[in-house]
Parts: sequence; C-alpha cells; structure tokens
Amino acid sequence: MKKQVMTSIDAELHEEAKKKRLNISEILENAIRERLNKTEVLITEAQKCEFCGKEMEKATRKELKGLTWLYPDEKWICPSCLRNAK
Repeated sequence: MKKQVMTSIDAELHEEAKKKRLNISEILENAIRERLNKTEVLITEAQKCEFCGKEMEKATRKELKGLTWLYPDEKWICPSCLRNAK
C-alpha cells in the first residue's frame, strides 16, 4: 500500500524534472529504499519446484496442495521438498 506524503524540493529542480517527465515519486522511493538498504522482493509466477524441479500449480486458500513461496529463501517449493527440508 502506498501513502502520499508531502516533500519539498527546489523549484528549478522540479521544473527540470517536469520537463523531462521524470517520475518524482518513483525516484524518491528508490532513493529512500537505497538509503535504508532495503531490497524489493518480486514474487515470480511458479510452474515448478526450485529444489527438485517437479511441475505443479501454486497452492491457494482453497487448494493447499501445491507450490509454496519459501521465505527468506525466496523460492517456490513443493510439499514433499518442504516436508523433507529441515
């Protein structure tokens, strides 16, 4: 979820950024993320287990059997690999 915040920048800098059609919000967000040493995690669509290569659908709320997103490894894992991983 995004939140709107007020920020102040130099008027001339704002005009130049506007002329070049720069996305000031994106630039500010990236600068803050970099300063805080935060990385953005992108969850990719899975088709196979990243440990054994078994192909299957992702698990859902209704159908719990399937690939699960493993955090902090940031990989998709099948139920058998998850059960055997200790």
